[in-house]
Amino acid sequence: MTSRGRVVILDDIFPRLATGFRVAEFNWLMKRNAVAEVLTTQPLLDELPLYVAEYPEFADRVKPYSRDALEGASLAWMTFLNNAAYFLDDLHATGTPFVVTLYPGGGLNLGDAEADAKLDAVLASPLLRGVITTQPLVTERVRALAPEVAVHEILGVVVSPLYLGPGAGFRTDYYPSGSPVLRLAFAAHKYTERGEDKGYDVFLDAVRGLREREIPVEAHVIGGFSEREVDISGLEDVLTFHGVLTTKELRTFFSGIDLVLSPNRPGVLSTNAFDGFPLGSVIEAALCGAGIVATDALDQNRLFMDGRNLLIVQPAADDIAHRIEELIDAPGGIGRLAQAGLAVARRHYGVDSQLWARLGVMEAALAGETGDDDAGDDVAA
Repeated sequence: MTSRGRVVILDDIFPRLATGFRVAEFNWLMKRNAVAEVLTTQPLLDELPLYVAEYPEFADRVKPYSRDALEGASLAWMTFLNNAAYFLDDLHATGTPFVVTLYPGGGLNLGDAEADAKLDAVLASPLLRGVITTQPLVTERVRALAPEVAVHEILGVVVSPLYLGPGAGFRTDYYPSGSPVLRLAFAAHKYTERGEDKGYDVFLDAVRGLREREIPVEAHVIGGFSEREVDISGLEDVLTFHGVLTTKELRTFFSGIDLVLSPNRPGVLSTNAFDGFPLGSVIEAALCGAGIVATDALDQNRLFMDGRNLLIVQPAADDIAHRIEELIDAPGGIGRLAQAGLAVARRHYGVDSQLWARLGVMEAALAGETGDDDAGDDVAA
C-alpha cells in the first residue's frame, strides 16, 4: 500500500474520541500503514491530548489540515458529503484523487437543492476514484446520478474492535429472569433542542406506557440530553442521564442494558434529512448484547429480521410499549431476540465485513480500477 504513495485522510471532527466510528476506522488504517496521516480542520489544542492519551502510537500522525499538506498525496480518503465538498477545490488544485464514504447526515439530504449541488459536484469530479455507500437509498441515488462512478455498498458502520472480542455480548442477565427490572437505553447525538429527529419524546412516552402496564423499568439516556428539554414528569424516579460517553464507557454501559430504543424519524432536521439504519450507537449496543427496538421509515433494513433478531416499530409510544410487552411475554423473550441480534451484528459489523472491505476499496482506487463494484454487497449481505 505505501509503495504506491502517500494516502491521507481528510476530516473535520477527528480526533474527538466521541466520534467512535471514525476513531475505529482511521486507527485501523493507520495501524496497517494503509494511510500515512489524518489531516483535520478540527482544532487540536483540546482534542489531540485526549486522543493521544488513549492512542499514543498515533501521536505524530494527526496534523492540522492545509492545502500544502495535500501536495504529493496519491489518494485522499474522506467520510461524509460535506467533507468531500469542502475539500474539493483543494483536491482539484493539487490534483489529488479521492474516495468518499457517503454516510447519512453530514449534508447528505437527498432531494435538497444545496445537498444535491454538492453531490453533483463531487460525483462529477475527474479525481473521484470511488464512493462507499452504507444505505440502499444512497446506493440507488448515486448509481442513478453517476453510473460511471465506482460504487461500493458496504452496509452499516465501522465499530471499535473493543466490541468484537471473544465472548463479547454473550449474556443471560435479561429481564425478567435475569434482572428484576427492564433496563432501557436511548443513545443519540443531540441535533435539535427536543430531539424529535431521534425520537427522544417518543422514547419517554414509551417508558410511560410500559410503566402503565406495570412493567418495572429503568430508563437511561446517552447523549447531550437532560431533564430540561422535554417534560419528564412521572419519570423522575426511573430516568438517568449519562451525557456523552466514550467508546470504552459505552461498552461498559451497554453491557447492562436489556433493550436499546431508536424511534428516530426522517424529515425533521430538514425535509430530506434521514438517519442510517440502524444508528451506530444501536449497533454498539447490540454488540454488547442489548436487544434492538428501532424504526425504519425508509425501508433501509437489509440485514435483520423483525421479530427474530430485532423489533421494527412505528415511531409511536403505544406501538413500542405493546411490542415490548409481547416480547417479554414470549418464551425466551428479550434474551432470545438480543442474542440473535448479537449474532447478526457480529457477522455484518465485524472487521472482515467493514474494515477489510474498505481497505479493498482503497486498493482498487490506488490501482486505478474503475467501474461499478458489487463486491461490497456480498461482503455486507
